[in-house]
Amino acid sequence: MSGWRVCKLAGSVAKATELCLPDGVPLTNATDMVEICRRINRVIETSLMVDVDDAGETPLQVYRLIRDLEAVGVSAIEIEDNLVPRELGSAEGRHSQLIPADEQVDKLKTAIAARRDASTVIIARTSALSELPLPEALRRIEAYAGSGVDALMLPGIAPKTRSLIEAVHEVTALPLCVVGLTQEMIEDRDFLERNAVRIRYFGQPVHGMAVKTIYDSLEHLKAGGRLDELDSLRATPELLNAVTRSGELAEWSRAHPFSS
Repeated sequence: MSGWRVCKLAGSVAKATELCLPDGVPLTNATDMVEICRRINRVIETSLMVDVDDAGETPLQVYRLIRDLEAVGVSAIEIEDNLVPRELGSAEGRHSQLIPADEQVDKLKTAIAARRDASTVIIARTSALSELPLPEALRRIEAYAGSGVDALMLPGIAPKTRSLIEAVHEVTALPLCVVGLTQEMIEDRDFLERNAVRIRYFGQPVHGMAVKTIYDSLEHLKAGGRLDELDSLRATPELLNAVTRSGELAEWSRAHPFSS
């Protein structure tokens, strides 16, 4: 509807919006994510990219997840190289517990072998740049690139984003998906093209905006505020009809009436 070419579903957003669960502990399972993707793909017309955390602890779990996501129309699958902490507050950060590099390479190869459709994009997401010395992180990234994945995702690498992107591009020519680009880098098209940066992630700001808008609106009304004072926050009837595809469904009904 709005013209975006890729829809990205972050694991943290899926857990928060669909299940009201935090990202920091393993309280969801693969079936949860597959079902969410099925419902999203029922209503969108763009490619869906999904973050599936570590994709599973065994080869069979990885195999099943890739097959199930393909079955519901997912176009790109992002696999992280970190473990979800077993308890809240048990790790320095959500992505600080890295899976051994050789184990992660095997997992990526398993995902590639599991896919039925060669056009399904497998993306290796790595937190190595923020958790390891640069030479070690680059060796890990080079190994991931050699596994046969189609792209790399680099999260949380500010404030040294430019130099780290250049360092990664020196060890692999794979397309990069990056979180943390400054406005200066976004406007530097030559830099992005030269270093194979293909997708810029915003980092889920829309989810936060939606939560705050709903919360603030309810607090306003609870405190006795007037409903019409929230008019600027409300979707117009035209936008609501576009979201629910009222016009499309009405046209379909007219074109395919039941015989009398």
